[in-house]
Amino acid sequence: MRTTRFKKKQSRQKIMAKMLFDFECKNKHKQEHFADSDTKELICSVCGHTATRLISPVSTIFKGHGWPDKDIKWAKDHEKAAVQN
Repeated sequence: MRTTRFKKKQSRQKIMAKMLFDFECKNKHKQEHFADSDTKELICSVCGHTATRLISPVSTIFKGHGWPDKDIKWAKDHEKAAVQN
């Protein structure tokens, strides 16, 4: 029974190893594909030319204390509370 669970974990890890990447061909067709991290080129599904992987910006959200948006909000709330008292 344990070997079955281990095999299922391995198959899940293989699926999770693929990431979503943006690819663009020379005809400017942009597409997203799940691919391995070492995949640099694919065939464009629209025109059949070689599509190369693009470097896309990453969306990052910083949470917690020490980041300007959180500290500014805290300061404004603290100031409002002081004025009300």
